[in-house]
Amino acid sequence: MKKQNWKEVIRRIWKMAAPYWTQSDEKWGSLALLLVNISIMVLNVQVGVRFTIWNRDWTNAFTNHDIQLWQQNLWIFFILGMSMIFTGTFNTYITGWINIRWRRWMTARYINFWMANSNHYKMQLTGNETDNPDQRIQDDISGFLGSTWTYTFSFVQNIYTLVNYIIMLLQLSATVPLVVGKYDISFPGYFVVIAIIWVTITTTLTHLVGKPLARLNYNQQMYDANFRFSLVRVRECTEQIALLKGEDVEHTRLMGVFGDCVINTFKIMGRNLKFGIVSQFLAYGDAMMFSIILGPAYFFTGAIPGYGTFMQLATAFQNVVNGFKWFQNSYGGLATYVAVIDRLYAFNANYERTKDIQEKSAIKITEGDADQIDIKQLDVYLPTGFKQISAKDLVIKHGEKVLIKGKTGAGKTTLFRVLAGIWPFGAGEIVLPKDKKVIVLPQKPYFPIGTLMEAVSYPAPPDTYTREEVIQALRDVGMPQLVSRLDEVAHWNLMLSGGEQQRLGIARAMLYKPDYLFFDEATASIDEPSEEALYKMILERMKDTTIISIGHRFSLEQFHKRIVTAEQQPSGSFLFVETSKV
Repeated sequence: MKKQNWKEVIRRIWKMAAPYWTQSDEKWGSLALLLVNISIMVLNVQVGVRFTIWNRDWTNAFTNHDIQLWQQNLWIFFILGMSMIFTGTFNTYITGWINIRWRRWMTARYINFWMANSNHYKMQLTGNETDNPDQRIQDDISGFLGSTWTYTFSFVQNIYTLVNYIIMLLQLSATVPLVVGKYDISFPGYFVVIAIIWVTITTTLTHLVGKPLARLNYNQQMYDANFRFSLVRVRECTEQIALLKGEDVEHTRLMGVFGDCVINTFKIMGRNLKFGIVSQFLAYGDAMMFSIILGPAYFFTGAIPGYGTFMQLATAFQNVVNGFKWFQNSYGGLATYVAVIDRLYAFNANYERTKDIQEKSAIKITEGDADQIDIKQLDVYLPTGFKQISAKDLVIKHGEKVLIKGKTGAGKTTLFRVLAGIWPFGAGEIVLPKDKKVIVLPQKPYFPIGTLMEAVSYPAPPDTYTREEVIQALRDVGMPQLVSRLDEVAHWNLMLSGGEQQRLGIARAMLYKPDYLFFDEATASIDEPSEEALYKMILERMKDTTIISIGHRFSLEQFHKRIVTAEQQPSGSFLFVETSKV
């Protein structure tokens, strides 16, 4: 989060909020609802202004024992009360309706930003500004929409209210003198001028005291999200932690992360304490200011005709002061709002930076008519700029079985990432076969929380395959014991061992029937005899499938006709070259 002036804050709000009202398919319906909302707001303000006049007459009716005026204002109160009830309740419903529509659209938009073109992965490579994207999509969008609507609408309503009460106060200023001692120092609109001077002083003091709250609230959201993520991480790795007896270490680490939340909370409390003292002091100052201004005219000169008029003046003056103090009164909430804006805008900025890096990437991946992978010339870099791997004139033809070897850290998986189009750092030309089915099996497969049928079918919908096809795939990979659990809902990445997960990953590939199958150490957790049986089964069932495997075991060489090795160069990078079998 950087220090931003209000012009920059408003520009960011516009950039994130405007697309819904200018580009979305829902804009006309929401604009119609907005028009209804504005109409209700205008009615609400007018009722409030009329209540000020009613309060004057009601007070005068009692102080002057005017029964006729009292009876007349009973009916006026009933009409105004019914109007206020209508505008309050119906306005809340319309506001909620608009917020639901807006949040649904904006959530879908940001999920698309995150998921499209594998951005959820790429955005981790282009910077760390987007910490905890799940929180930004779930919490920050909700907070942004709620605050944008509240502060924008309340600001507009405040301006409209302020104009109405300024007109009333200007009219009253012409009839009520400003008395200091024995002298009348009145001038046109003096009530309004005094209100502006007073609010300028109080708002400046409020800003000076409350300015650090924006940074503190931003940090609090970040620390809370980090703590929540750490708890989720422990839940996901519960077995590993239990086996290693790491509970004490994790407890200490979690409390350390939580300590950041506590320390920052105390900073916010301290700042809010100072802010509260100043705010309360200034609130009492408002009351004293009005008494000082009107007291002499009411008590000494009798220039104010009746207590009802005094109350009308008091109400009008207080509303004008409150109107000018909108920023001051909203300061605490605005500080939190600015923090939310910065977090959500950082998500936007990282998305745009990721998109820009991808578009400017010098790695050109095209599709060709030939049924082969052709790496003409490729240099791949880490995000730091260091060249990690190179390859030149490497061709993998249809149906070939190729094993890629090399020591840990040689960039074998990075090569797969480049071929999959999710690694933008580098230069070169790659030609991939057109309209071919490709699947990559990583060392640790991903299974969504749901039924086993959904887990095995992923990323295809579960009804893509028949139940008989899924059962046969489970049997083929040596997992017949799971057949009876196809409809069971579970967190399969936690329920199954590493080897079992890899077998399910192979079952997934068997169902998918790819033209190109990439194994990224996808059998590393399976014992060698089982691995051999699985490879034999795969080669028998997928004779025409091109298989490219990453592996370290010598036993894998028998299942591949070609071997490509990542050989380290003097510069520290690795060059992929074809080598002979041992």
